[in-house]
Parts: sequence; structure tokens; C-alpha cells
Amino acid sequence: MMESKQTYFVDISSGDILQDPNQNASPSFRIFATPTEVNELKMLFNGNYDDDMSTMRRAQVPFRQYHNSPEDNRYDQSMRDIYAKIYLLGDEEARSHITAIGVLDKTSDHHVREDIENLK
Repeated sequence: MMESKQTYFVDISSGDILQDPNQNASPSFRIFATPTEVNELKMLFNGNYDDDMSTMRRAQVPFRQYHNSPEDNRYDQSMRDIYAKIYLLGDEEARSHITAIGVLDKTSDHHVREDIENLK
């Protein structure tokens, strides 16, 4: 039996995946997913939480820099994995926004906004 897709609303900052957007003041994206796909996305959010906690522990070590941190690299990759899953399941607005922010673009890690570059 094939699972049918339902509409869900995803809040990227909290990791909430809800069927009723009124439960959340500001969902980030609308997706169309099966229960299995929702579980896969929840697992990505759970992994991201673990990665986030490891970056917090790493941040307590003052001599370790961000660009030399495997913990931060894992967190960044887990965020890209979440955005990739949302891109696959999302509506046109979600895909358009994800494309616009460039989070899935391989070169986006190397691009520094001009205003940030000027701070150096």
C-alpha cells in the first residue's frame, strides 16, 4: 500500500513539523510528505540537535577556531541535509527560497557577504 502525501508546515528554527500551521506562529516552509518522509525529516532534525550540542561544547574551548572544527562542519552538513530534504518535499515557494539563500550551493561556503568581508 502506497502512503499518501499530506501537507505539513516546517519551522526550521524549532524543528517543528506540524499539520496545522496555526499551531506555530511562523512556519518556515510548506512541504508535501508521507509519514515515512516526515519521520526521515524528524531524524535529520534530531541529528542536527546533537550536532548543535557538540558545537556548544566546542565553543567553550577558546583556542579552537571555527574553521578548524569538525563539530561545526557536522552541524553545517546536517543543516544542508535538512534544507535538501525540505527542497525535495517543499512547495515552489520553499524551493525558491532555498535556492535564493544558496544553502545547497557547493560554493556558498566560500562566499562571504561584502559587508562581512569589510569587517576584516
